Amino acid sequence: MRRQIAKLVILIASVGMARSAWADTSGQSGITFFRADVTVNQNATLDVREQFTVNNAASYYKYGFRRNLPIASADRWDSRFTADAKDDKELRVDILEVTRDGQPVRYQQGRGGGYSQVVIGASNAPIESGEHQFAIRYSVDSAIGIGAVRDTLYWNAIGHERDVPVAEAIVAIHLPAAIPEGTVEIEPRVGGRGVSFPRGPETTLERVAEPSNAIVYRARNVGPRQSLSLVLTWPSGFIHKSRLASLRRDGWMFAAPAALFLFYLISWFRIGSEPRSGPLVAVYEPPAGLSPARVRYLAAGATDGRSFAAVIAQLAVCGCLRVELVNGKYKLSRLLSDRLAETNLAPEEKRTLSLLFEDGPVVELSPAMDQRNTAQNGRYIFHIHEELTKQLGGKYFTRHLGIVALGVLTTFACALALAVTARGRDASGAFFFTMWILFCGLIVGMMIEMTFAPAWNTAVRTGVGWVKLLPGTGAIIVFGSAIAFLLIKLAAGVSLSFAAMLVTLLLINLLWAPLLKRRSTLGRQLCNQIAGFRQFLEKVEQDRLDRSVSRDASPQAMDRFLPYAIALELKEAWGDHLAQAFLAQTVIEE
Repeated sequence: MRRQIAKLVILIASVGMARSAWADTSGQSGITFFRADVTVNQNATLDVREQFTVNNAASYYKYGFRRNLPIASADRWDSRFTADAKDDKELRVDILEVTRDGQPVRYQQGRGGGYSQVVIGASNAPIESGEHQFAIRYSVDSAIGIGAVRDTLYWNAIGHERDVPVAEAIVAIHLPAAIPEGTVEIEPRVGGRGVSFPRGPETTLERVAEPSNAIVYRARNVGPRQSLSLVLTWPSGFIHKSRLASLRRDGWMFAAPAALFLFYLISWFRIGSEPRSGPLVAVYEPPAGLSPARVRYLAAGATDGRSFAAVIAQLAVCGCLRVELVNGKYKLSRLLSDRLAETNLAPEEKRTLSLLFEDGPVVELSPAMDQRNTAQNGRYIFHIHEELTKQLGGKYFTRHLGIVALGVLTTFACALALAVTARGRDASGAFFFTMWILFCGLIVGMMIEMTFAPAWNTAVRTGVGWVKLLPGTGAIIVFGSAIAFLLIKLAAGVSLSFAAMLVTLLLINLLWAPLLKRRSTLGRQLCNQIAGFRQFLEKVEQDRLDRSVSRDASPQAMDRFLPYAIALELKEAWGDHLAQAFLAQTVIEE
């Protein structure tokens, strides 16, 4: 009981002293009273409440009341307690409440270099004469230095970016009760940054006892560009900073990726599983009506340089052209085949024959990696893929592109909405960065899935063709690096959670899209027949093909199964060399 009465007496005395101080300063202009209560939380965050009493300060605040929160490099200049001096100290604030004369008021927080500035009330208009009381409540991340032996809090309460004198300033630090009082070391200071604006004789500093057991210091007559700062250290182990604290704080952002994942999961269940493959039975002829390029399209789900090589081999076997290897290039000559042979060609073979000789009866194909050859060879592969898709796409399998398109549109809608409303140190470019990251990330991801991953898989398996993949892979790395750079900027300007949310959205779309691909019952039956035919070629025909084919031989004299051997990736000299020459140029996956 006596203890409680003593606390009450101290409280009344402190209030009386504050009122007495206010009575002494009421005739002054500027900030007549300032108090900051800083509560240290065990998760290494701070809860700060600032109170200002401003009197006749129109000459100081000509453009509205502006408060520079003490988190900028000018306010955390002492390298003994902070990292190197730079604008972004990795401090983040979340403003919880702003009032003027006891009523909530509109405010605007700056971005980038002006992130620490808060404009309260009307901007670009001088503050009205008379007395006004302002209060700001906010939380702070990353202000506490966690050390191996001792933790440090450096708090420059008023801040240096101010041309207004402060008649009386109080800062109170509330530490967790678990920290023993006798282990806390305190270094108070009043003055300007470094040796600038030194403390004058009229400025006083004293420690004040309060019933709350907080560490409280009061300074009087604090001049412009001066501040009241405290440095507190205490033994480590009482404060625990999580490296993923920002992810937990902004965890609600991951509701969008979670909803997108659930959408794809439900769609995957509704689509159902693919028909199972039956027992493998040897087949002695290719499936009826399937050309070599079609066989590869159904078996591998792709159109690439091997498809192109199979088409050329088929045209040669049918007597439509002659192939000669001259100085590392393939010389194709048009032959006068009978009308029946050309009529029986598959659509993609007819189209390729027409494109090859549209400028003359002889054409040279080069596997060189220059832009002209890459574009020319890619053009042939593209038209082959176009014909195959037209004939087979929806009949034998589907990618359920409608579901994927809806998922992508949802991704853009959610991410851009979050970018527009993003808050952080510098969220000004969040919308543009988000748009660029999503667009380029999806394009690059699709290229990797549909082109480079299959091409690299084949190159690693066969041991050839990987050199031709290096330029394209280098371009992918460049774009990937640009995306990573923008993600780092977003993490610094907005939050780590926002950047991680964008990466999660990209991965969900890119990982789920291939999983929605399904073969139809007919497609599965044909794939079983193709697998049986491949087994027959590999076990029975492989030796004969290798004996009858040489790299320099003319394919006109070769077996009718040669184009299918090329399409199904069976090793044989001429076809394998031709296929690998163009394999790395273009791969289009269905």
